[in-house]
Amino acid sequence: MSPLISIVMPVYETEAYLGEALQGILQQDYPTWELLVILDGGPEADQASWWQSSYPDPRIRWLISSRNRGLTRSRNLGIRCAKGSWLAFCDSDDVWRPDKLSAQWKEAQRGGYNVLGTGFAFMRQLSTADPGNAGRYWLKRAILPSTLNYATLRATNALPMSSAMYHAEVLGKYYFQNADRPDLIHEDYAYWLNLFANPKVKSTLLHRTLLGIRLRSQSRSSNKIKAMRAHAAILGEHLGPGLWSRLRVLAYLMQYSYWAIRKRSGPWLPSHEFDWHP
Repeated sequence: MSPLISIVMPVYETEAYLGEALQGILQQDYPTWELLVILDGGPEADQASWWQSSYPDPRIRWLISSRNRGLTRSRNLGIRCAKGSWLAFCDSDDVWRPDKLSAQWKEAQRGGYNVLGTGFAFMRQLSTADPGNAGRYWLKRAILPSTLNYATLRATNALPMSSAMYHAEVLGKYYFQNADRPDLIHEDYAYWLNLFANPKVKSTLLHRTLLGIRLRSQSRSSNKIKAMRAHAAILGEHLGPGLWSRLRVLAYLMQYSYWAIRKRSGPWLPSHEFDWHP
């Protein structure tokens, strides 16, 4: 029997995209999942009854907060309430392909892996000035390292939250730190560095494009200078004090810059021409 996979989805001011994200989960051909939707204040929480009635699938569990508690607190609440032996994540503006979970589960069985990521495509909406473009996108396949391990992760964040799942019964449940710092970005990177330091981790990256990650100009990570500073701060905290650690941070930042450019170096294609399964 396939194990239960718990999917954590925090939601705050993404009502324009939430329906598409939910459909991506509901269309999964892997049947044994639960989705924890954390409506973290904002317009979605105000319209919670509408969302619940519009998506009545009993596998969806709705956790509703009247005030905004922040992304890390919302994810931690979902992790705490999760019942599955595996944990997965999906941001509320991203979209899974229908075989995302099944492909990862098959690979986990094949290789005995307990942490898995997938390839993904960046999504950018076509101009809304033309009514014919409504709901259509440009997509660009991300170029990723060939392997996923602790060394890879120190050089680049090759594991977006929406691509990942891990075996919580083997590795334990990991929680996000610094929940009291709403200014902190790249909290997902700090999360994976902490988890990958566990010697029990056996990880792999499926080089199939099973996820669409939406690029939004107003997102926290769209400011690349701020993102790089956050990346350096996280590495510095993880590697510890001292001159050698600072030199390693500089070396990793150079690799981070390289992969940030390379990751986005592919061509943009209209969605109807995009091959999701290379």
